[in-house]
Amino acid sequence: MISPGKQAAYSPKPPRTMIWRSGREVRMARPLEQAVAAIVCTFREYAGRCGDKHKLCQAELKELLQKELPTWTPTEFRECDYNKFMSVLDTNKDCEVDFVEYVRSLACLCTYCHDYFEDGPPEPPCPQ
Repeated sequence: MISPGKQAAYSPKPPRTMIWRSGREVRMARPLEQAVAAIVCTFREYAGRCGDKHKLCQAELKELLQKELPTWTPTEFRECDYNKFMSVLDTNKDCEVDFVEYVRSLACLCTYCHDYFEDGPPEPPCPQ
C-alpha cells in the first residue's frame, strides 16, 4: 500500500480508444492498429460527399490530399496535376477512387518511404 502523499513508481496510461461514427468505442492498443483505423476513418470521412459513400471523386481526393497529406502534396499542384494523379489511382477508370485503389496508393507511399529511409537520403551530387 502506498502511503498518502507518495506516488506509485508505475501508473499505467489509460487504454487508447477510438470512437467510430456509429458511436462504438474500440480499444486501440498498438500503433499499427491505430494506423489501420486512421486509414479507414480518413477514407470514410472524405468519401461520399459527391455521391457514392464508398468512393472518392476527384474533389474529395484533392481535399483529402491537401488536408491529410500536406507534406506530400505540393502547394503548387495544379488542377491538371490532380487530374493526372486521379488517372493513375483510378485503375478501373470509373472516374472515382474506391477503397482498394486508395489503399494501393498508400501502400505505394509506404514503400517509397521505406526505400527512402532504408537507403538513406540520396547524396548530393559532387561539385564539378
